[in-house]
Amino acid sequence: MNWKPWLWKWRADLSPAEILLDSLVPAQRLIKRLQDILKAPVPYVGIDLSQPTKAKIAAFQDNIQSRIDELTAQREKIVGLVKLIPDTTARTVIELRYGLTGSGCQKVPWLDMEELMNYGRHSIFRYHRKGVDQLNQILENGS
Repeated sequence: MNWKPWLWKWRADLSPAEILLDSLVPAQRLIKRLQDILKAPVPYVGIDLSQPTKAKIAAFQDNIQSRIDELTAQREKIVGLVKLIPDTTARTVIELRYGLTGSGCQKVPWLDMEELMNYGRHSIFRYHRKGVDQLNQILENGS
């Protein structure tokens, strides 16, 4: 079964805010993985490495750190935009749904959001839609 055309059609229907928000959790997971790579010990500790090898390792670590910094700056920018959402309930739904609280490595499931916020599923969906619409307005206005 070829599902890709369906997926492309679905992705094409997403608003700019939804595309932006959908990138948050994978970006945070990538940041965590890259941080783990930086924390990992250099292989062959105790063996004298040649200067070119040491330079390559340092360049690799610098490259990873610059990517972490870039992803972190993008995430902080998105978090700043979400904080501009005027409706506090809609903002809270967006923050929970897209991992802007806690570790940020996973979305809060819809059912868990119902329990956390004491709202029904349809109310959560309406606040989510309202938050996305307000974020789209913020993006259109260039804030």
